[in-house]
Amino acid sequence: MGEIVSSNDSSFRKAVPFGLVFLGLIVAQFTVPSMAQAPDLIVFNGKIATVDENMTFVEAMAVRGDTLVSLGSNEDILRLAGPQTKRVDVKGRTVLPGIVDPHRHLTGFRAEDFPEVKGVRVPPSQDKEEITRGIIEAIQKKAQEVKPGEWIIINPMGWAARELILYEEITRADLDRWAPGHAIMLNESGTGAYSQILFSSKAREIIEDELPVFKQFSDNDIKGDGVNLVNIIVKDIILKGRDKEYAESIKHYLINAAPPRGITTVGTRILRTPLNALFILDKKDEMPLRFGWFFSDGSYYNPVGFYKRFPNFVGVGSKYVWGLGNGEEVIESPTTGLCTTLPIINPALREHYRKANIELCRLLHPVIRATVKDQIAYGRGVEYHGAGDRTIDLLLEIIEEVQKERNLTDEDIREKRLTMEHLALVRPDQYPKLKKYGIIMANTPGYFARNIDKSKAANIPQNFGEEYLKWHQPVKSFIDYGIMTVMSEIGRPFVALKRYITRETCFTARLPEQGEVGVEKCAIFSPEQAVDRNTALRMATIWPAYYMVQENKIGSLEEGKWADFIVIDQDYFSVPEKQIADIQVLLTVLGGQVVYANPDFGPVDPDLFRSPDYIKDAVLTN
Repeated sequence: MGEIVSSNDSSFRKAVPFGLVFLGLIVAQFTVPSMAQAPDLIVFNGKIATVDENMTFVEAMAVRGDTLVSLGSNEDILRLAGPQTKRVDVKGRTVLPGIVDPHRHLTGFRAEDFPEVKGVRVPPSQDKEEITRGIIEAIQKKAQEVKPGEWIIINPMGWAARELILYEEITRADLDRWAPGHAIMLNESGTGAYSQILFSSKAREIIEDELPVFKQFSDNDIKGDGVNLVNIIVKDIILKGRDKEYAESIKHYLINAAPPRGITTVGTRILRTPLNALFILDKKDEMPLRFGWFFSDGSYYNPVGFYKRFPNFVGVGSKYVWGLGNGEEVIESPTTGLCTTLPIINPALREHYRKANIELCRLLHPVIRATVKDQIAYGRGVEYHGAGDRTIDLLLEIIEEVQKERNLTDEDIREKRLTMEHLALVRPDQYPKLKKYGIIMANTPGYFARNIDKSKAANIPQNFGEEYLKWHQPVKSFIDYGIMTVMSEIGRPFVALKRYITRETCFTARLPEQGEVGVEKCAIFSPEQAVDRNTALRMATIWPAYYMVQENKIGSLEEGKWADFIVIDQDYFSVPEKQIADIQVLLTVLGGQVVYANPDFGPVDPDLFRSPDYIKDAVLTN
């Protein structure tokens, strides 16, 4: 095991002049050196991967308050213990920094807390007439249960339901006819995050009253942006003003969503209601993880020019909640289709786009383009969905316009730490500008499976050609070229780590359009882009800490950083690659406090938990 050498080393003491030692003795009468104070917690008998610059391993570490104060050998660290110091013996297990996911949409709530926003599900069918009948029946039944003007949320499932909206086989006029005077949101789901959406006239009236700029978006303009609009409608319109209820609900939602997976910090777009809820939790010191937020969907919320007056709040906040900037997820809808320069070789997809009559390159919409331009010009633009290579071109064009118009240097742009997400297709000729502007490339492990899923527009081999898989999340090429590279929207962290180490992914079809239902298929994509274990771990810890503007506080286990770490059941560094995905988190610690304990870890002192909310099934000491 490696050790960290401190200034207590004898060679250091010999070099200190006697006068300075004497002066130090005088000062010591009036101040207590921080290291003279006993730590609150010592973790020992571990294989602790610090993920520092040299990937140092140590046996033990000491925590005071929420901060790491010393790391080294068992002997050196245990010597620091005082009468009140808690000790945690991890029994030789591997300890890693807490996972940092800069693109993790954790702004939800427990479904049972707000039953009024639960949609009526219409089961999937390949028969469009059957789906249509199901939609009509669901709308008319719900219309008898609610007052005129109240929301009716209908969720038809499956590909046929998607086509009904995309191909305008169901229109706004139909919704108005089936339940006159009702606010209807028809939100297809089940075929991907970017579900298709359609509103009745009454629904649009309510939305436009809350968001006047929404009048500039036609029913055709919002195709493919269901996930964002559902968030807006549910969280900022239907649940408007219920911040305290939302705070209690999101707390329990977060407790179950992040700590059990070893995730201690997330970044995400957010809306008014969930953000107010996080502020409430933060004031009460009840946050179950660290949360970097950025305001998103501004194209719907605000007239052009809003961001010129919006303050730059990047990095501003508390230890648990801080600002990241502003972003716009609506610039591309990668489930609906990729904005790319590549010709489509799949005739079925070409016909699909012809019928859908949609603009895949949403940055061409004047409101969206102007919004993104102001975000970049007057603050930090983050989480732009640059899945297709042409979207990346358009974003780079906007950056160059901003640079020229505002007389900014390359360094001025780099300091903004702009980010692009998902990266289904990135051309090598785009690398120089990505590096020049310091753009952080956030790769999504779940996108590998889209190359197996036959229903996805982002299925590169099927729709564009096998030869373009080399453009799909080319993380090793990014790193070799000097482009900051991170994982985002990680999901299950150790499954994600395995994917970047092996480039293998597996997918099981749930719908006939996706492939043979119930049959798992696995494939390896661009094995030359695989990275080693240390690099993959950095992509999920210290490098996304830079994305989160907190690289001095999170992402590695070093003195002065917050004590965010996880204990795992297998050694990430030595298990066979195939087994990495099976690694389980046994303990998650946030700022020196336990926020998740798997019973397999063994007894845990109840005083170590952040609050009783986190104890659950943990085994407690007597």
